[in-house]
Amino acid sequence: MKMRAQISTEFIMITSVMLIIFLMMFSIIDKRDNEVYSGMAVLSARTEGDKLANNINSVFLAKEGAKKTIILPETLKDGNDYLVAIYPSDRLVEVRWNSLEGTRTYTSTIVTSKVTGYLSAISNTSLTISNIEGGVVIE
Repeated sequence: MKMRAQISTEFIMITSVMLIIFLMMFSIIDKRDNEVYSGMAVLSARTEGDKLANNINSVFLAKEGAKKTIILPETLKDGNDYLVAIYPSDRLVEVRWNSLEGTRTYTSTIVTSKVTGYLSAISNTSLTISNIEGGVVIE
């Protein structure tokens, strides 16, 4: 009878230690998973911000009459909604999104402050970028 109690106690202890190890492993895996999704959001935001800034710059540098149409996706690659704003006086394109760490931003520079048109809360839309009279117009 004493032997069975000892075996049961040892089994419970070994099982408890194994459960603790598995819980620690799952915690580490979950943190890594969140880091991967956060990294995907940053890379996606950089891609969209740089794409818009590069198109604004290329239309501006191409001179009068140049025109491009781009499409911004509805969400970042990790599924987060985002907003794009253009600040001509600061010569910036800003992408803003919410993540587990809070509100995150990425900015990309543009070469001109002569940008007019639809400049804030851009998302899930087709944008036409035109060079009209030496300035960039976004519609």
